[in-house]
Amino acid sequence: MLASQPATLVISRAVRPGKADAFARWIDELSAAARAADGFAGIVRLGQTDALQHLLLRFEDDATLARFRASAGYRALAEHGDELTVGVEQVATGRDVDIELPSDASASPWKRFIVTWLSVLPVLLLVSTVVRTLLPALPPPVQIIISSLLLTSLLQWVILPRVQRAARAWMLKDAGGALRVEA
Repeated sequence: MLASQPATLVISRAVRPGKADAFARWIDELSAAARAADGFAGIVRLGQTDALQHLLLRFEDDATLARFRASAGYRALAEHGDELTVGVEQVATGRDVDIELPSDASASPWKRFIVTWLSVLPVLLLVSTVVRTLLPALPPPVQIIISSLLLTSLLQWVILPRVQRAARAWMLKDAGGALRVEA
């Protein structure tokens, strides 16, 4: 007879804007529920970014993991987690497992395009208008160089980090509402 193999539940969540504090409490509650469950063997929390988190829950075997996931407590926690985040759950059995984690690279290319374009357009219009208005004597190529430096700086360090953080849950969501795992 084969020995039972450990089972791993990987919970990946992209936190919705404004829900970070509630999500931190949710992680603590979920961790406490897992630790109290029969067959619990360990927990690992992996944070890729402030808004993209992974929780690996290890159980003695498939049966103890299945009982934990079927429990009323876990189902209530999972429902509450869905209010705070966009997520995906993956289960793997065995001592050595391979799991693809969602990441910012998993974002749908068309969604990434929309977010970037909507960030660039208003800044481009504003910066180019201001430069043309304040520096009309400069040749157009010099105006474009100044505009591009201002535009790129604002986008890189001010605008895109905030916009992408706010849009992350939407950008990583697949057609079914779960996190995309592959790029």
